[in-house]
Amino acid sequence: MTVNSLHKFVVNSNKHHIKISNTNTIKKHPLLTPRKASVIDLNTANDLFAEIMQSGIPFGYQQANCHNISHYISMLLASKGYQCAKIWAFAPVVYSTSSSKLISFADKKNISPNGKIDWGYHVAPILQVRIGNKVRKMVIDPGLFPKSPVRYRTWLAKLKTRKLIYLIVDSVWYLFNSSVIPNSQLQPDLNTVQPNVKLPDWFSDKLITDFFKYEEDSLEQHWIEKGLAVNETAMAFYDTEIKPILQSKQQQDLVADYKMLVGNVFNFETIFRDGNWNYEMDNNFQFRHQIIIAKYRQIYFGNLSKWQCKLALLMPL
Repeated sequence: MTVNSLHKFVVNSNKHHIKISNTNTIKKHPLLTPRKASVIDLNTANDLFAEIMQSGIPFGYQQANCHNISHYISMLLASKGYQCAKIWAFAPVVYSTSSSKLISFADKKNISPNGKIDWGYHVAPILQVRIGNKVRKMVIDPGLFPKSPVRYRTWLAKLKTRKLIYLIVDSVWYLFNSSVIPNSQLQPDLNTVQPNVKLPDWFSDKLITDFFKYEEDSLEQHWIEKGLAVNETAMAFYDTEIKPILQSKQQQDLVADYKMLVGNVFNFETIFRDGNWNYEMDNNFQFRHQIIIAKYRQIYFGNLSKWQCKLALLMPL
């Protein structure tokens, strides 16, 4: 990926402004605090990466929940005395009503019904690592790079998406809201909280950066724990039920059903997290697979309980 295919929405730490391609100042914003992220040496970064790999985080299921994984890692690092930041990458589909372009790559596990992993955005923790006399921004993303932290431009290049934009923010920002209609159709309401970042109208016609912290509904409803439990349960389903029969010609109908269930995260969350149904996970599908659904629903709630306990240990008193 060339630099020209990226649009930079990063912060000038001296002036605390958003910069676009290092030229136009857009507005002040509170998303990145200068010098807040820890500066560490490469050995420490590699040691922290090894600890993260041993923490039990379910990196193998790439369909969803990067924001929950990233926030859990940020809390894990904070519990050890280190502050990270986060790097967010947005595909054109998120910020433009005229594009359907996603971050898309082949599903190496062959679990997705269409053989692809599609993301509207991706996020990962980012560390400031001193290498020689320079401080480098290094990304921790074992789902994409399972051996070590990598430079942020290497991470961006891995996403292989033209007109990708990225934003580096404090780790405290958990997730963002996005509009489904153009900005021009939004009705301003002075009584509501205004977005903490607004991309310029010449570039983006959809609001994507109304970031919020892990508090209120997300905290009370255990969004992180549910996301990690979904990913861990999905990987258990894949390893135990799908992988052994993936190449069996006699079992392809069953494989197709299981891919529809597990390879589509919305279906998986509908069944196991929400206990609900949709047009694919209808009554007929759920009746046909009621035994295995009951089995993995129990596994999901066991994983949820485990992650609630683990996260409670990381929450500030």
